[in-house]
Amino acid sequence: MPLFRFEAINPDGKKMAETMEARDRDEILLILQARGSVLLRWLNEKSSTGIGITLFSTGRSLSNARLLQLTSDLAHLFRSGLPIDRALSIAGSATSDSKIKEMTVYLQDALKKGTNLSDAMAEKHHDFNDLYVNMVRVGEMGGILPSVMERLSEFIGRTEEIKKYVISSSIYPAILLSVGFLSLLVILGFVVPKFAGIFADLGQQIPLSTKILLEISNFLRVWWWLLISVFICLFLFLWRFLKTDQGRNIMDKNILKVPYIGEVMLDIEMSRFSRTLGTLIKSGVPLMKALHIVKAVVANSQVKDAVEHIYKQVKEGRSVSSLMKERKIFPPMVVQMVSLGEETGKIGDMLISVADDLDRKIQSKIKTYLALLEPFSILFLGLLIGGVVVSMLTTIFGVNEIQF
Repeated sequence: MPLFRFEAINPDGKKMAETMEARDRDEILLILQARGSVLLRWLNEKSSTGIGITLFSTGRSLSNARLLQLTSDLAHLFRSGLPIDRALSIAGSATSDSKIKEMTVYLQDALKKGTNLSDAMAEKHHDFNDLYVNMVRVGEMGGILPSVMERLSEFIGRTEEIKKYVISSSIYPAILLSVGFLSLLVILGFVVPKFAGIFADLGQQIPLSTKILLEISNFLRVWWWLLISVFICLFLFLWRFLKTDQGRNIMDKNILKVPYIGEVMLDIEMSRFSRTLGTLIKSGVPLMKALHIVKAVVANSQVKDAVEHIYKQVKEGRSVSSLMKERKIFPPMVVQMVSLGEETGKIGDMLISVADDLDRKIQSKIKTYLALLEPFSILFLGLLIGGVVVSMLTTIFGVNEIQF
């Protein structure tokens, strides 16, 4: 009999990876159900001879934009009543993107071998995360795959919309600051040294500000390689440190305390939490499983800890809203909406409504902050470059007065 490798959540809420020998995957699912465990995803399968079979590349092939296109196409095709294999065939032939074509071919081949769509997607866990796979699995089991794919399309589309908005809104300030600092470096590295030689030949007393400016220019010309080396080493150290649990916890904890930026970051995390949990619940995913998936979706470790606390306490019969209220990280508005959802039995709708409201606030805040950043950037760079120019001109005018 073949060996099956999979990840599951045991009754204690811990994720585990296990290898089990069985006739097929259905037998594995029955065993896990008897244990009270929940399947997350299938890993690479191995034959009983111990020879591994590599089914797919470990790298990600579908970007978020490609995943959105594939999901949207499948949602429309499923809604039209087409069977899964036919819908995949049309989705693959209708696009010119080679990556999407390859993915549809892979999924079709898996279906021909008797694999469910969700299980085939679980094999490509770099492209289809736990949220995606579990929603598709619920859609297959409940016969609501078209509506599930539509919710996934809306979810991914909304996430991409926020991301594109942030990127597009940051382009101009980033270019402005980059050009400004580059201009400053050119002045200090090439223009100021020309005047330094003139001042030295004249042998006249120069102002303190000009002396400081000349020293900075000389330091940059001589030790530029040291500055670049220090910057690279510092960047690599911080990058490695932030990869550790300690570094990530420190970063996540302190970034929420930064004025303005912390507010936006918390709103983004709350929106991600609300939209993911609401989408899962509306799609029929059990609350416990949905909370576990949400914990993997949120990025900030402080929010992860709060979701983990909720996950553990909900098993004891407590309500989600009361547990959220215990953790100050959740805004009162989010807590109140979840409480109202629990009372009315529409917690999924309430969570998605909260996410929509938070997304609007995020866009408004980002637009306001970036609108303020532009004039402040111009003012800051103007003061720096203007200070350099004024310092040099003051010395030049002083020399002219002495000469004449």
